[in-house]
Amino acid sequence: IAEMLLQSHGGIIHVLPALPSSWEKGNVKGLCARGGFEINISWEEGELSEMQIYSKFGNKCKTRYQDKVIEIFTEKGETYSLDKTLKTL
Repeated sequence: IAEMLLQSHGGIIHVLPALPSSWEKGNVKGLCARGGFEINISWEEGELSEMQIYSKFGNKCKTRYQDKVIEIFTEKGETYSLDKTLKTL
């Protein structure tokens, strides 16, 4: 189930890659992604509404949602909040 909500392969974190259509609204906290990231995701009407990325080590974080990709240079111990357009909040 976690792989339907978050995948982290090939240096990129893919958010909600296979969200079932019957899961119109929900959230998940504490998903671990490669590179030392912990991810919280919320969605409504089958689309990402907000996500938080916590960086355990301060690595570069490349994230994808649908056709949007963002690269964040993170600092250890910091949390980054993004909206559905992957803009920081």
